[in-house]
Amino acid sequence: MKTIKILLSAAFLILISIKTQAQTAQNKYAINAGFGVGTYGFAGNGGVPITASVERSFSPNISAGLNLSYVQTKYDLDIKYTYIVVGARGSYHFNELFKIANPSIDIYGGAGLLYRHYNLKYNGNDEFNGASSSDGEVDIDLHAGMRYMFTDNIGAHAEVGYGISPLQLGVAFKF
Repeated sequence: MKTIKILLSAAFLILISIKTQAQTAQNKYAINAGFGVGTYGFAGNGGVPITASVERSFSPNISAGLNLSYVQTKYDLDIKYTYIVVGARGSYHFNELFKIANPSIDIYGGAGLLYRHYNLKYNGNDEFNGASSSDGEVDIDLHAGMRYMFTDNIGAHAEVGYGISPLQLGVAFKF
């Protein structure tokens, strides 16, 4: 929990420490919300990862923000796993480098730090009923993705990476 607070505090300070600039396209926020396809070695069946991220653009090529993911799975009938991932990340946007003139397309990649929290709960019919265990770890976040905006504010996103899920799909909002 202490690590989560440190990561969130650091990300908050990064977001507010940048000098406020005139309202331009580079100051837009981007929010992605969606679901993950698959998980990284998490035990159990079922459970679709729910993902969300928010980023602030500091220049046409650089953004930074936070991400949050959640998934709950069951192993056999008696064990429930819950995973929560919180992270801070930065991204480089490749449109200028790749000479992509279409403003509806945003291709990006980046890295960051994340904290994974694991929780296991056993609900069996024996003396271990109700037993639970929790653990967590700090890890890296690697990601690459694309947003396609249908309007100035609403679009879709697809992202591959190393977080809670190898593939994330969903909606994108810019404001």
